[in-house]
Amino acid sequence: MVIDRYSIRKQNEIIVLEHIIKYGEISRAELAQQINMNKATISEITKKFLEENLIEEIGTPENENVVGRKPILLKFNQYAGVTISIDLGYDYVASALHYLNGEIVELSKEKDIYINSGNVYYVVDKLVNKYQDFAKKLFKNKGINYSIVGLAIAIHGITYENKIIFTPYYDLDKIDLGHELTKRYNIPCYVENEANLTALAEQAFYNKYSKLVSLSIHSGVGAGIILDGELYTGKEGRAGEIGHEILIPDGKVCPCGNHGCMEQYVSERAIIYRYKSMTGDVSVGTDEICQAYNDEDIVAKDCINYMVKYLAITLNNLIVNFAPEVIFLNSPIIRLLPELVGRIEEAFNSSFTKDVSVKNSEIGAEATLYGAAAVGIKGFLGVGSLLFSDKENKDIYD
Repeated sequence: MVIDRYSIRKQNEIIVLEHIIKYGEISRAELAQQINMNKATISEITKKFLEENLIEEIGTPENENVVGRKPILLKFNQYAGVTISIDLGYDYVASALHYLNGEIVELSKEKDIYINSGNVYYVVDKLVNKYQDFAKKLFKNKGINYSIVGLAIAIHGITYENKIIFTPYYDLDKIDLGHELTKRYNIPCYVENEANLTALAEQAFYNKYSKLVSLSIHSGVGAGIILDGELYTGKEGRAGEIGHEILIPDGKVCPCGNHGCMEQYVSERAIIYRYKSMTGDVSVGTDEICQAYNDEDIVAKDCINYMVKYLAITLNNLIVNFAPEVIFLNSPIIRLLPELVGRIEEAFNSSFTKDVSVKNSEIGAEATLYGAAAVGIKGFLGVGSLLFSDKENKDIYD
């Protein structure tokens, strides 16, 4: 019976905290009414959260026509701790330190770093030490008792139950990265597929939709899938590996073992390789190709048109399979050439696709980092859902 009471109490605490985070500013009376919980329980739970510094009282609402004593509003305390996010790309590393509302405090990006099982601990150690020092100085100046509450790492491959199962372009599947990092830093460390993280970011910070797909197009192509508000990962985390859908039978060889996988034709890596092969210019990257496209360069236009054609097919297949309300595109090329979104939609002819929106991700290049922050924050708070209020969303996008 004691266990049952504890479980009920814990569940009630989770519901209250999720609600405060979602609505931004809310009174105890509104909490009691909206989640159908008695006022005594609400008072007891919010008292605990205030003592733990997870929430704060921010005064009374302005212009509130209330007879008698005005209610005191409660707000989630974003400064109760910080979390670290790291995106381990095939040839880059991006990282950030976040407050508990996802806001980036410090951001770092380095190109031409090729990650492998031999150097990954050195790279992560260097970043974590940097952010620990930064956080100490930051919070000392603010007079806040800081704490790094978690570390989440984006992996460009399949992950399952905090383990790396398959990585096509580096060998991190040979090590138990999450476990080893948790032992090193004595804080919870998470590993998650980078496309899943972009979907979690869209859900947490742009939460208008409960059914969405976030298509991540970088060295490979992956889809993060949110169905009815929950991340869908399938058996052993293998859902969403849309890049390994066969697009061209008996086509180009892929590290997964198949021939003709879609990411061999439409990934950023594939488009750059195509342009280099056609021009012989081995020095170009995404920026140069997009500029050449804008300058009406014939080869660049061929490469981008090729990408649009096959991306339209890919999105059509995603829509037919998952029936999302919206598909977010997270791609360096599309960020530089946003008009491609309209061209992809124009290529849709099916009745299945007519009511589905295709959007360039509003979070942009940091979507993976925001998703990793969401994982770290959820782990620290113990909540199942993390939906920030529209005000918090606006702060992040601005």
